[in-house]
Amino acid sequence: MLTIMILGFGWSREMNYDVSNLKHMKRDITIISLAAPLAYFVSYIILYNLSGALYGLVPGSILLASLYRVLREAAYTGLCFGVIALLPLPPLDGFQIFYQFSWPKFRRWYFSHYKQIMKWSQYILYGIFLLAIITDGEISVIGWLADLWRRAVLDRLVFFHVNIGEIPYKIIKIVFGNNFFYLR
Repeated sequence: MLTIMILGFGWSREMNYDVSNLKHMKRDITIISLAAPLAYFVSYIILYNLSGALYGLVPGSILLASLYRVLREAAYTGLCFGVIALLPLPPLDGFQIFYQFSWPKFRRWYFSHYKQIMKWSQYILYGIFLLAIITDGEISVIGWLADLWRRAVLDRLVFFHVNIGEIPYKIIKIVFGNNFFYLR
């Protein structure tokens, strides 16, 4: 993620595993496929919380404001990588999860049309990225999905917003529930 932010390009490696070592094939491949997106989502949560905590220490500092912005951008980049990894297109992890729970007729069709599917999957991915570039971010499938994930799931795990005074209340709310403030 750091090379993408600094140099503008990067890569990831496929996770290699031996299928013969798996006891429960569908479950284990699904867990393995969820490892990368989950790591990206956890990095989003950590970087987002860290940026809010650092900026909350001294809100008037230009250095911390710059660090805040860099960490927020890195967090959003990680979130977008997690969303991209979950797309149900081969060879991405989302397709591996979909494939594990697909029906046998689909599997036969997939293997008989493998080269065509891989080619069209690549075109679809290029189209998703080019659509965002051509429209200058106005129409972005990845941005829309990232915002959906952020609002539906990940924002519930963000404690450190710019307002540092809400942190104790959020922690108490998570530990004791919503009714804690009504008991007093």
